[in-house]
Amino acid sequence: MRAPNSSPRTRVATIAGLLAALGSAILVAPPASAAAVLQVHYSSEFAQGYTSALSADGCTYSSTAAGAGTMYDGGTAMFYSSSTYNKCTGEGYSTYGEAPTELFDFARSSVHATATVPLSDGTEIYLDLTWQGTGTVERGGSISRDILPGQFVQRNSIRGTTQQAVVTGTLSFENAFISASTGSSMQVIISNV
Repeated sequence: MRAPNSSPRTRVATIAGLLAALGSAILVAPPASAAAVLQVHYSSEFAQGYTSALSADGCTYSSTAAGAGTMYDGGTAMFYSSSTYNKCTGEGYSTYGEAPTELFDFARSSVHATATVPLSDGTEIYLDLTWQGTGTVERGGSISRDILPGQFVQRNSIRGTTQQAVVTGTLSFENAFISASTGSSMQVIISNV
């Protein structure tokens, strides 16, 4: 817009002044920023059983656990662990192992899995276990968000179900459950370029 009685020389000076101001604003502005975005979506199906006991004399504690489920790479695996500890003598023993499943059939309230699992003590155990859901299917979930202004934003969400179960097969357990979950995570990392 032209002011009345402005000369072309005044207009040129005004435009030059605006360009100079704009140029200095660009020079003192903070550096440009870039953002890296990482998104992950996942699902998990899992069944586990465990038993623990204390001997009548109160000296020996023993526990056994086994489970089967999906792995991060899309495969399935079974694990087995067993430990015994005698607090009166200070002696203990434990063994652990995991292996890809030969069979993994997951159907929300029923899971069947088999595998031959090599153990840390040099032996192996054949597992053929069936989990059968009992009682109510419990549902839950959570969402979280972490923010560090100008540097980092992360959002996580997970939904899942859990159901108590009984286990039959090559082992039996006092406690067992079947679980299924889905989740996602998104991270935005902001960096100065």
